[in-house]
Amino acid sequence: MHDPLQLGLDLFSLTDILSASMAFMLGVLFLLSKSENKKANVYLGLMLCCLCGEVLDVLSQAIINQNIVLLQTSLFTIPFLLLYIHQSMNSSIKIWYVLLFAAGIIQNLIFYLGIDFHELIFFEYLFNISILVLILLVIRKHREMVNNYYSDLEHKSLHWIKAIVYVFFAFHVLWIVEDIIAFQNDLIIDYFAAFSNILTFFMIFWIGHNGFSQSETFTKKLFIREENDSDQEEVREHSEKLQLAISDYENLCHQIQEQKLYTNPKLNLRLLSESVNLNEKEISRLINQHSKQNFYQFINRFRVEEFKRLLQTPKSSQLSLLGLAEEAGFNSKSTFYTTFKAQEGITPKQYELMLKKSE
Repeated sequence: MHDPLQLGLDLFSLTDILSASMAFMLGVLFLLSKSENKKANVYLGLMLCCLCGEVLDVLSQAIINQNIVLLQTSLFTIPFLLLYIHQSMNSSIKIWYVLLFAAGIIQNLIFYLGIDFHELIFFEYLFNISILVLILLVIRKHREMVNNYYSDLEHKSLHWIKAIVYVFFAFHVLWIVEDIIAFQNDLIIDYFAAFSNILTFFMIFWIGHNGFSQSETFTKKLFIREENDSDQEEVREHSEKLQLAISDYENLCHQIQEQKLYTNPKLNLRLLSESVNLNEKEISRLINQHSKQNFYQFINRFRVEEFKRLLQTPKSSQLSLLGLAEEAGFNSKSTFYTTFKAQEGITPKQYELMLKKSE
């Protein structure tokens, strides 16, 4: 008969083999893919290859109690994730990000000198957690820019990346707890390792699935910038408090209303700029200063008003509430309901019933 514990360990080793194989194959596919998001996919492919190296490292220790991996990759995985996010957003990658790979290079030098790097494992955890925090800050800034550029946020956010960051956070907490408990109880550590193996397998599959389904976040940069603009000038521009005349804002609202520009579900700041013949940044400042809203909220306010108007026309008997919402410029049921309730305090259906009662 097989020892149940030994059989369990064999199954977990098999899971690691499957995880490493899947990570390597997905990594190669992303590196060789010819999608429009090819540059970003290179970083995602490298990240998955690094994950493969991490899994193989753990696997070799578990099977033969000896490290046979030629390259230590645990300090390269998260930095490649950061580069992938920047490239997906079509934002500039800061030169100093190259320094993030210095820790991984030092790790490998220490490894080849025969020093046991596992004695510095908590440095590895601290380093990776710091990069994960930086990624969350980058995503937060990205979200603010998207809100100020698009009137429709469908497929333009990186929610799945944010979820991956939280998964990596969870892994590091799990590993820290595992290492602490290892000093006190050898039996419990087997259960932690098993749980970590299973989570790793599903995480790699999830990253691959979302990576392929995410064609590209942006094809162009959000704001048009002059070629001689520097980052310092950009920061200075945004920090300047330009008091634009209220008449300019009113004229902007009038043109949006008169041309019914909000009915275009794909309306963004660049399209609006071309329609009203105003600079993108000037429009953004007008909206932020006088409406106290971002572009997303500002345009959806017009759409809600248009929906309310359509609800009192003959079209209300021909179209459903969602049909009327689409006429007003919404192309997402969830966005429509969320926006309407936030602005009116009640659901669209409740508003419709209230109208009928008042007739």
